[in-house]
Amino acid sequence: MPRILIIYKREDDPGKNTSLKMVRMGLAEIVKPSLVRRGVVLNPFSNDYLGPWLRGEVVLNGIVVVDASWRRLQPGVFHGIRGRHVKLPPLIAANPVNYGKPCILSSIEAVAASLFITGFKDYYQKLQGLFKWMKTFNDLNNDLLEEYSKASTLEELENAIREFWENPPC
Repeated sequence: MPRILIIYKREDDPGKNTSLKMVRMGLAEIVKPSLVRRGVVLNPFSNDYLGPWLRGEVVLNGIVVVDASWRRLQPGVFHGIRGRHVKLPPLIAANPVNYGKPCILSSIEAVAASLFITGFKDYYQKLQGLFKWMKTFNDLNNDLLEEYSKASTLEELENAIREFWENPPC
């Protein structure tokens, strides 16, 4: 499995935190921002999309997730984190806090989507079992994820986004 690096901001209930559950299960590790040298940084404020063409970078350097409250999240949180900053294509949240909202994913949803899109579907399946609602995430987004994972260029990804979303929400 590619490395999953979590920059944990301690802004929510640790008992319900999806990143901490990935850490407890040995699927991710918590790091300080200064220790991130490279990696594919999931940054919702980025102008660049994550696509299948980043698989090699994910293999070499892993995926970096900033675990923070969406209510407090600001672009400045990502300054100083080294790596390639990308945003996910639009997906629908299934987590209990933001169910049905496009683009407001939990950390585990973002990691799972990143793994699927970059071709690590077996690891995506592994994350499905950590929370009951992850099956709902799959049900809501499987067609989107399949299309996004087939794109070989940014143009193909943007066409897939337009095919599903009249006005892309993020």
